[in-house]
Amino acid sequence: MKGFFYSFPNSAKELKSVKCLATTGILIAIFIILDFFSIKIGAFAKVNFAFVSLAVVGMLYGPVPAVLAAIAGDMLGCIIGGQAPLPLLTVTAALEGLVYGVCLYKRGGKRLAVMAVVSRLIDSFVVNLLLNTLVLMSAGFMSRTWEQFGIRVGKISAEAVIYCPLLAAFLPVVLRVFKTCTARQAK
Repeated sequence: MKGFFYSFPNSAKELKSVKCLATTGILIAIFIILDFFSIKIGAFAKVNFAFVSLAVVGMLYGPVPAVLAAIAGDMLGCIIGGQAPLPLLTVTAALEGLVYGVCLYKRGGKRLAVMAVVSRLIDSFVVNLLLNTLVLMSAGFMSRTWEQFGIRVGKISAEAVIYCPLLAAFLPVVLRVFKTCTARQAK
């Protein structure tokens, strides 16, 4: 538990780095682009890979930059897409960044792969299934029926089967490339 609380001040210190700000800015742009290339399924479901960029920010720089990246990505994505930002969905986006930052920051090797799966499962079933569904229902974007909730459970479960191994395989590669590039720049 001690590591959990120390990750926040250490992560906040990352914001002083130009490398952190530049990398996070690029990953926010990637988040927005990937979000625009979503595959819509019905009126309330979409499949996309935008979460990967938030996971990378969380892995490299921790929960504070990941939360800020999630908020910026959500707000800018709404504005660029011509939609009014919905504050409660922005809060759930911030929670998504928080989950990735807390679970993935300062992890490496097999532990990174395991925590990638854990973070994605928390994001899928707690943030997306429970919180986003409640927000969408309360805002009137989804009806309050068990049928729609059942469809959403099926969709998120199917996504988890694809997204968890994807994240577990992708993040260690990104971390290795990032460390290699950082080591080359230091020379």
